[in-house]
Amino acid sequence: MTDRPLPPMYFSLRTVQPFAKMVLRPVDGEEGVELTVADGEVVGMLLPDVRMLNRLEEICAKAGVDPYECWRRVKGDVDLSIRIREKAG
Repeated sequence: MTDRPLPPMYFSLRTVQPFAKMVLRPVDGEEGVELTVADGEVVGMLLPDVRMLNRLEEICAKAGVDPYECWRRVKGDVDLSIRIREKAG
């Protein structure tokens, strides 16, 4: 068995208008963590390793993002994944 890195995790925080001016902004002190900013608003976050969810509130504080909004989106993604797996099984 070999050690493999865990996959990154991206979650959106709000919708984006097509053709919005978008940029990626790194989070200081958090290697590989990037915010997606569209028209000046944070619309998404990339965690390079899913294990970083254990530190999500700390990362949100550094990024100036509401941790409640992040957890709400992450929980929604997990709930959706569970329902899809249940239907497939």
